[in-house]
Amino acid sequence: MNLQLAKQTLTKSITNLQNRRGQITLSDIETEVINNACLYILKNHNEQVKKVHDVSQIGLVFSDNLRLHESIATFFIYAGIELFPNNYGSEEANHAKPSVIQNISWSGMWDFLRDYFQKNHGIQIDNIETSPSIFYSTKHKRYENGHLVSESEVGRTINISFIKDKEEIIVSIEPALSPKNGYIISKSTNQLKFKGFDPDYLFTVNFDSFDEVEIFTLEMPNRNLKIVYYE
Repeated sequence: MNLQLAKQTLTKSITNLQNRRGQITLSDIETEVINNACLYILKNHNEQVKKVHDVSQIGLVFSDNLRLHESIATFFIYAGIELFPNNYGSEEANHAKPSVIQNISWSGMWDFLRDYFQKNHGIQIDNIETSPSIFYSTKHKRYENGHLVSESEVGRTINISFIKDKEEIIVSIEPALSPKNGYIISKSTNQLKFKGFDPDYLFTVNFDSFDEVEIFTLEMPNRNLKIVYYE
């Protein structure tokens, strides 16, 4: 990897995004720098990346990954600065490097990148098919220790990607939950239940008669917390 290759990779990716969207924002550029750096590292040096399932444990592997992969992250950051000197500056660059290292340290990052590049670029980064679904929740109920403690009429966007014929899941909730991945532990006609690779999380997806998401439930057993999202 060198700066020229990073610039070529980033230029191609951002041009694709711009062609698909018509215009891009500074936030898009920041995301592209980080995600392309992560993709290159995981695609070409995956065996040298130390990963954890629990994001709270990333600190245990961060310094090792920084030492091994900082140079690649830096090439992509410099590429962003050279390509967008009037937009992408020192503030964005200072944020990007730790973000790249943190992201590659999470074991679910490849699955996240698969979903990102499929949704935003129409590109398959591997041969595993995903089935994305967006559930727009308008209300949710919060339970603590099995008791209903609050009901809220607040909009939430729940991004769900089913992987390997719904054997695995990636889920994020805007703005409440960063991406988490999990594996199937039970299924019925209209319900799938997943346990997070980070064991602090459980996800339950209920479907209506048209096989559309009807209810999504987030549980954190370590906190005796359950939140039910619905329309």
